Amino acid sequence: LLKHTLILLSLSLLFLLLCLFTCPCVCGPARAPLLAGQPFLVLWGVPDKDCLGRPDPAAFGMEWEGRVAIFYEDTLGLYPYFTAQDRPVNGGLPQHTSLDLHLQRVEGDLTASLPQAGAPGLGVLRWQEWTPQWNRNREIKTKYLVESRALLRRFFPDWSTEEVEKWSQVDFEAAAQSIMMETLQEVKRFRPQRLWGMAPFPNCYNFDSTQIALANYTGRCPAAEMALNDELMWLWKRSGALYPALSLEKLPEGTKGTWLYATNQIREALRVAALAGTTFDLPVFPLIKIVYITSNSFLSEVMNFSLVITDSCKRCYLHLHFGSYVRQVLGPYAVNVTTAARLCGVSLCQGRGRCVRKKPEDPTYLHLPSAHFMLLPHGAEGVRATGELPTAYIDLWKKDFRCKWFEKLILIFSKDDQTLIKNLHCYKNIYMVSTKLLSSKTAFKMQKMGNVF
Repeated sequence: LLKHTLILLSLSLLFLLLCLFTCPCVCGPARAPLLAGQPFLVLWGVPDKDCLGRPDPAAFGMEWEGRVAIFYEDTLGLYPYFTAQDRPVNGGLPQHTSLDLHLQRVEGDLTASLPQAGAPGLGVLRWQEWTPQWNRNREIKTKYLVESRALLRRFFPDWSTEEVEKWSQVDFEAAAQSIMMETLQEVKRFRPQRLWGMAPFPNCYNFDSTQIALANYTGRCPAAEMALNDELMWLWKRSGALYPALSLEKLPEGTKGTWLYATNQIREALRVAALAGTTFDLPVFPLIKIVYITSNSFLSEVMNFSLVITDSCKRCYLHLHFGSYVRQVLGPYAVNVTTAARLCGVSLCQGRGRCVRKKPEDPTYLHLPSAHFMLLPHGAEGVRATGELPTAYIDLWKKDFRCKWFEKLILIFSKDDQTLIKNLHCYKNIYMVSTKLLSSKTAFKMQKMGNVF
C-alpha cells in the first residue's frame, strides 16, 4: 500500500520564484541552491519502489526519493489528535502531551526513517489535524476548542463562560506552540542537513468552492489572515523552508479562479518568507495534490501555473496511470522548465542568482523556445532538451525577468557597474572585492551604504 504519494517541486516551477515586490530592495537575497548549480529542482518524493511500471525520476532530471522526508501525524513522535470518529490519539489535545516522551519518540522515529545523515534534502512535518492558533480551528477542527473548554471546565467548574474561553485559548495555544517549536528544534538538531518546516503553513484560507468560479472572485489573501500569519513568526523563525498546501479545482476553460487562488497563496508564502528570513528569504515549496479536487483527472500542463506536487495513492495499480502522466506530461515539462531556469540563471545572473519576474502579477514563464529546442528521447524512457538559446530570446528574458542574487556572493565590480552597485544595499550578504577598480566617488557612496568590507 502506498499511503501517500508525493512529488515536491520547488517554487520556481509554479511561479519561477517570484519576489512579491517589484522593487528589488524590498526582498532579501535568495538561499543558495540546495544543490550547487541547480537554481530549480524537481524532487521525487513518491514511495513507489515496489510498484511495477514506476517511472524513473532520474530519466527526467528529477532528484531521487531520498531527498524528501515527509512525516504525518502518525509517523513522528506522539502528535495528539482526534480521529474522524472522535477517538483521541495520544491524548487528543496538545495540552495532554508530555514533551519529554514526545521528543524521545521523535528521535526514535527519525532514527528508523533516516538512519544516516545523508545528503541535503527537504524535511516536511505534514501536521494538519489542528492549527496552533485558536481562531483558525474551524469547521471539523472546532472539536479541539470544544474539548479544550471541557478540559478547563472540569478543573474550574465555577468559572464564567468568558473566563473559560479566555484561558482555554491560552492553554491550547501555549501547548500547541511548545509541541511545534520543540519538534522543529529536535529534527533540526538530529538531521540538520535538511530544510525542515511545517505543512500546510502559511495559509490564506482563500479557497471557497462556491466562489472560485465566479467572475468577481479575486483570490486575495484577506488582511485578517495575513495578520494571523504574522503572529506565527515564532514558527517561521524556526523553519528552514515553508510548505504551503494547495487544493486545486478544475474550472471551465477561460476561468481564472484556480490561478488566482494559487497565485495569492504563493505570494503570501513569499511575503512570510521575506519577513522570516534572517540572512536570506526562506525557500518555499508548495504541496499540491496531483489531481483536481472533484475529479480523478491529473493536473494539466497548460494551466496558467504549473504543475504537480502531492497526492494520495493507496494501491499500486492506481500508480500505473500516474506513471503515464509522468512520462507524457510532468516529466517532459519538468525538463523544459528546469533547463530554462538554469539557462536564464547563467545568461542573466552569471550563475550567481536565479531569474524572477519583474512584475509578479504578469503571466510570464521561463520556457525553452520551441523553435530552437527539442525534447529528444534519452535513456530507456526519459527525455532531454537539445538546442541553442538565441541571443534574441535572452533579450526577451531580460525584459520580463531580473536576478535575485544568492546569499553570500563575492562579486568583482568595475567602475561601470553603477546599476548593480546602486542596488547593493538590498543585499547584506553580497561582498565586494577589488574596490580599487571603483572610482573614488563610487567608493565613497559604497562606504556610506556600509557594504564595502
